[in-house]
Amino acid sequence: MIIIGEKLNSSIPSTLKGLNEKNEAFVTELAGRQAAAGAHYLDLNTGMCENESEMLVWAAELVRKAAPGCAIMADSTDPRALRRLFESMELPGAVINSVTLEEERLAGVLPLVQEFKTGVVGMPVGEGGIPKTAEQRVENARRLIGILRENGSTDADIYIDIVVEAAATGWDAPAAALEAARLLREEFPDVHLLAGLSNISFGLPKRSVINQAFLACALVCGVDAAIMDITSPAMKLHLRAAEMLLGQDEYCAGYLEAFRETENG
Repeated sequence: MIIIGEKLNSSIPSTLKGLNEKNEAFVTELAGRQAAAGAHYLDLNTGMCENESEMLVWAAELVRKAAPGCAIMADSTDPRALRRLFESMELPGAVINSVTLEEERLAGVLPLVQEFKTGVVGMPVGEGGIPKTAEQRVENARRLIGILRENGSTDADIYIDIVVEAAATGWDAPAAALEAARLLREEFPDVHLLAGLSNISFGLPKRSVINQAFLACALVCGVDAAIMDITSPAMKLHLRAAEMLLGQDEYCAGYLEAFRETENG
């Protein structure tokens, strides 16, 4: 599982406060804690800050120093902010989050992916908004993958977001996302499938329980990347347990390590 730390997102009130105050200690600690917990990428979103592009560069510099082993997932809908980021520093292994089928979004993001040789998250969303069925998600994803391939991206560079929606607002939405993942994994074995995990439980009690259960379901359906709270010992333990049960954890080593971390808490 490719783990993307979710905590450096300006939609989280405490993170927005820390970013707007340019609290270096806060950002550094948050980046370092996620890296230490096992994140491979850190999702960095400054879209709600007072100056998105300036803050994106400032935070990325701190993240790069605090978590040198993590790549950055640059999470922005503004191509100008993304360009400023990539022109300001080298970010090996970076991924842009995200592009959709909307013409304006494609025109803004594709040149950046090509020029800076980044990975890219593809949201299977068109002019009609988020598709409600698995089949519509797959059709949109198929079109998007074709466009990205034509523009030089390899399947290993592509992350298709299965579009996780809150179960509280659509009881059948989780099943549609999971079925889309299953179908996409069959058709595109080398494309990464990404889930924004915390979306599933919004508005419901005991959110961590729902997130953990959905993570296990997603792994079974072929999801291999998740934006998640890897700093949660319980979440990490559930992840390693699911990987173990799916035969992805040789000698149960990952699960046992996570168990020991939890016990030593």
